[in-house]
Amino acid sequence: MRILFLMNDEGSPPGVLLEETETLGHRPSVLVPYKGISHDPDLPGDVPTSAEGFDGLVVLGGAMSILDEADHPFVDQTRRLFREFDTARTPVMGVCFGAQLLADAHGGRVKPLGHTEWGFLPQTWLPAAADDVLLTDSPPNLPLMQWHGDTFDLPDFALPLSTRPDCPGQAFRIGDLNWGLQFHLELDQPTLLNWASLHAAELKEEPAAHVAQMKQDIVTFHDAQASFAREVMRRWLTVCQDAKTGQ
Repeated sequence: MRILFLMNDEGSPPGVLLEETETLGHRPSVLVPYKGISHDPDLPGDVPTSAEGFDGLVVLGGAMSILDEADHPFVDQTRRLFREFDTARTPVMGVCFGAQLLADAHGGRVKPLGHTEWGFLPQTWLPAAADDVLLTDSPPNLPLMQWHGDTFDLPDFALPLSTRPDCPGQAFRIGDLNWGLQFHLELDQPTLLNWASLHAAELKEEPAAHVAQMKQDIVTFHDAQASFAREVMRRWLTVCQDAKTGQ
């Protein structure tokens, strides 16, 4: 299968999701539309206009906000692509910014959260997650990495799958092939350490303490998150395969 990954920040690569895709023998096509960069020699760096030729779409996080889309033409292009994949009955996964944009593409509303959600924070899985093909049997209160300042209201027909007290919009599904995940399940350890430095810069603080804390957090939390991410990706790729074969 050919899986399209759209990176919306070069500091937010697909990480373990890409690794799992390659491990299972599928072909990833990684594009960075906000810079017009393609890591696939057969594709330009722009957002494709249709789902044709792809068996799944993963839209990743980014430092930009949908609320500033006038400065980012790729935002509306990606919104349209989400709808194209939905019409084509081809699965999608939106992560963080990608989840916000997925909700927006189907009639939800992105808005400022009012604070920055940062760090490995526990999920509260909602009853619908027990029957969700990706999230069934997810570990209770699993800490997953967050870094975002926007949130969203879901479309009326979306099914919420997880929540948190300070940011209710976490995981959701639209229909049976569109998933939005506010948390960053894709992260590998080098990206986490880089994020610690970037977060320190955002706070105008010295990075050493933030990097040291992240090293501790990686020891405490990352193995469980990475294991969860690989399982979710394996399940999602099975959905892609079933959609491709019409099962």
